[in-house]
Amino acid sequence: MKLLAILVGWMLAGLALAQGNTLRLPFPYIFSGPLIEFGERVWNEGVLPAVEVLNKKGGIKGRPLEFYKVDVRFPETASWITEFRRLCENKDLPVMFGIGPTKSLVAIYEETRKCGIPVFNPSSTGAWSEKDYAGWIFRYQPTAEDGLPAVLREGKARNNLRRIAVTYSIDDEYAVYNFKVAQKILKDLGIEIATEQTFRSKETNLASQVSAIRAAKPDGLMLLHQPGDMGTLLLQLRDRGVDARVYADANVAGADFWKLSKGQAKGAVGYSLYSADDKRPIVQEWVKLWREKTKRPNDGPDGFVTAYYDGVMVLAHVLNSAKSLSREDVRDAFVRVKDFETISGPITWTAPGEVTRSKPVLVEVGDQGVLKTWP
Repeated sequence: MKLLAILVGWMLAGLALAQGNTLRLPFPYIFSGPLIEFGERVWNEGVLPAVEVLNKKGGIKGRPLEFYKVDVRFPETASWITEFRRLCENKDLPVMFGIGPTKSLVAIYEETRKCGIPVFNPSSTGAWSEKDYAGWIFRYQPTAEDGLPAVLREGKARNNLRRIAVTYSIDDEYAVYNFKVAQKILKDLGIEIATEQTFRSKETNLASQVSAIRAAKPDGLMLLHQPGDMGTLLLQLRDRGVDARVYADANVAGADFWKLSKGQAKGAVGYSLYSADDKRPIVQEWVKLWREKTKRPNDGPDGFVTAYYDGVMVLAHVLNSAKSLSREDVRDAFVRVKDFETISGPITWTAPGEVTRSKPVLVEVGDQGVLKTWP
């Protein structure tokens, strides 16, 4: 009888998949504005391959998973808040997966509390003061509090880092928060801020900031911006002869950093949720799959594409282990995740908020922008 029950369960799961009883979830992300290319890359290179692999394994509770695009309209927030409210009115929606930038996540903090829906954001990298996370928000990227101390400590020990120029985007919450974290870490380590420079996202003429940094003659550069802005600034710094090493946060792992720096990002260090030279099979299988899908055998997936591939698998684990697809049961399933093996290593949540890993993954940008372990 037990064998028969198992066979019947398999047959029902297969029937559900064959009948197309699809679980359709929104994927709110950056599908317009200045970072649209970033959003499309995450969708095409991370989310869609993950869904394909997942559905071959049985999907969510025997149902195929499908995402549909919703635009968060970054960097604006008003229209995104309205859209989030609309989505939340659908009580059959068990979880909100995606969102993206810290600015877009902070914007829905109060709405998430009111709505009562789990929000799983794999790419928000900014330090954040609201440590209750509205009781429903789960983040996946390593944070500045976890990663920057190790990066700067190694910089001081290995490279004799003593004076650093710090730049950040004045109009981006993620960068402002991470700058505040960096200030304290630098003070604690006895590293002097040689100059502090700011600019707005997507500015292209950075001659003033570059001149100030060049005059300060720092030992290192800390660039706290979206990856594309980091690349734009670094290229102009290198063109003016500033060759100090770059120290950065998780955005060092963004492909646009390499692309817009025209390869000058090589040698920059920071932290990420993975390195492409990690020998674990789960990592190498992902790198191989990405190279096959993109037909770029010498390149490697960036940290954000990887976060969303990995995030889909984590989300599937949560939904499949939840008692039901009610919002409360899904939230409870998140906080029961313990030492679950992922591309970024074993992960644990004990409450809404930051995921826990055993140690930060320090990375260096190598040839073709491929992330390798540092030091």
